Amino acid sequence: MSEEVTTEVEEQKDPILVNGEEVSDGLIQQELQMLRERYSQEMSYTEMDEKQQKIESDARENAVERVLLMQKARTEIAAVRPEEIEARFHALKEQHGGEEEFSKRFELTEDDVAKIKADIEDGVRLEKYFDELCEKAERPGEADSRAYYETHVEEFKIPETVHAAHIVQHPSPELPLEKVYAELLNVRERLKSGEDFDELAAEYSHCNDGGHDLGFFARGQMVPAFEEVAFKTKVGEFSDVFQTEFGYHVLIVRERRDEAIRPYEEVRYDIESMIFDERKNEVIGAVADELRSTADIQNLEVVEG
Repeated sequence: MSEEVTTEVEEQKDPILVNGEEVSDGLIQQELQMLRERYSQEMSYTEMDEKQQKIESDARENAVERVLLMQKARTEIAAVRPEEIEARFHALKEQHGGEEEFSKRFELTEDDVAKIKADIEDGVRLEKYFDELCEKAERPGEADSRAYYETHVEEFKIPETVHAAHIVQHPSPELPLEKVYAELLNVRERLKSGEDFDELAAEYSHCNDGGHDLGFFARGQMVPAFEEVAFKTKVGEFSDVFQTEFGYHVLIVRERRDEAIRPYEEVRYDIESMIFDERKNEVIGAVADELRSTADIQNLEVVEG
């Protein structure tokens, strides 16, 4: 059982078989979703669209490796205790609103429940197998994390940020540009005379629920026209009335933080955790490669590049 995901791999004519076991569409979809989430942090939407076929191919490859590792786990890990399977099944139902809501939502047959529990057992076996494999991975020490920090210092750069708040009005047929601009000019004069920014924002801004305070942001997080004004305005000063695609604004910069490098002591344990995860993945990957070298894999379409 798996819920529908927003992006689907184009269906193949024939299912992928790994040593005679079919790789389910659900597993491929799970791998695809994880890849898209990972790549979304590294690529633009345009780049992801251009590489869609490669991403789908990688999802199929990852699913094949997962089946290979699952098959190995079944031979290496003893049967899972029924109590552990039931506990996981109960937790799954709780995630979906409890027994009643779960039953109503999915309308599962006895065969469906048996399949879910079999999948849970496979998942537990795989976790235990990974734990055994990863005992071989060497834990990194301070020398490892220090060396990584010194050679990847750009990764720990904190960009310049400003903390700004704004009063914005959106022109409309009922509120023409000239009236918006004139009203914000008047608001700016009242700010300069000492009236409270938040109080005037509550009265005049078209932001709802105190959304006029934008907190800290770096370049690239706001539209260019807004950023240009925010980063050139001095702390404590008000901007001129200016226009973006969202309307007319007047802003105040409340604080500014210069570009900086996060100190080693602040990121040391994050680095060690990352290195350890990479080493564990290398161990698992080496086993997957070995299993793949002798496996019978059919109908796997691979996209290079």
